[in-house]
Amino acid sequence: MRRWASLGRRALPFFCWRGSSFVSLLPEQCERMPRAWEEEETDRGRNACSQGAVLCQKEGQRQLVLTTAFDEWTARAAEEAGVDMIVAWGSCQEHSKFVVEAVRRGAPNTLIGTGINPGAYESQEKALKLANEMRAAGTDIIYCSGLVPEKFAGLARQHVPCCGHVGYLPVNNTWYGGPRGVGKTAEEAKKVYDDVMALEAAGCIAVEMECVPAKVAEEITKRTKLLVFSMGSGPNCDGQFIFSEDLMGTNLGRYPRHSITYANLFTCAVDALKQFCLDVQSGAYPQARHCIKINDQEFARFQQSLASSPTRLDRVLDSAPKSLDQYDHF
Repeated sequence: MRRWASLGRRALPFFCWRGSSFVSLLPEQCERMPRAWEEEETDRGRNACSQGAVLCQKEGQRQLVLTTAFDEWTARAAEEAGVDMIVAWGSCQEHSKFVVEAVRRGAPNTLIGTGINPGAYESQEKALKLANEMRAAGTDIIYCSGLVPEKFAGLARQHVPCCGHVGYLPVNNTWYGGPRGVGKTAEEAKKVYDDVMALEAAGCIAVEMECVPAKVAEEITKRTKLLVFSMGSGPNCDGQFIFSEDLMGTNLGRYPRHSITYANLFTCAVDALKQFCLDVQSGAYPQARHCIKINDQEFARFQQSLASSPTRLDRVLDSAPKSLDQYDHF
């Protein structure tokens, strides 16, 4: 039994599709469901219940943990650490598929959320096509920033688990005049609430709430059935989401106010590569233990076979100009 099946044993309910909407199932309800979904394995090695089923935590038993990963190594580290959901994407649809495939290899038993590229905004048919491509690549949840509720509704009708985005949306950065908190006035806070309710009505199962005042986020979380993932929106949502590059110290740009850093992997990488450069230049690397040996007799035979072959110096001298006449064309 894989990890997501066993989570049902820890009194954490699931969001599952029933009829035309997602509903949460308590552990005792999960026990009465057919057992086949628990044991069935997909070709990716995941438990089948993770495909289209999202861990639900609306009762405050514990916060969900989300982070990003864009490569197999980070994804594997996130799964080993116990992260509940990984968000991954690329610069375009094809790149996103490449990234998700790598992340899925690294985290075969963790939920993956992935955005679909701006082509999804063109039409409902395009949104469905792109979402299906990403699900085939290994994503579980379509995690899209800036997609209007009507497009999400079309995806939800096709049983595609979706996560929306409210508050500060980098995709709409121009409208905000740059990064800033959203919801610091009553009118703006009510707009955030209305956006959440629209996504809920459209059939989304979750929403990322970015840079919204903590009190506002808490009140909205109390009033929606959606899972609310806080990115800089305080401690009283259903989960916390921070980019892995902020957590691990690999962010080469500005660290946002809500970020926290537990390591400095960039500095570690620079130190390791700098030491390698120094060891190579000083002759400290490679040592005998790094080298492959050859039998002395075999090496002597090898040298004999090269007796008539010129050395590198001989070849350089042979190719050097014999006189300045060769440069007459200058």
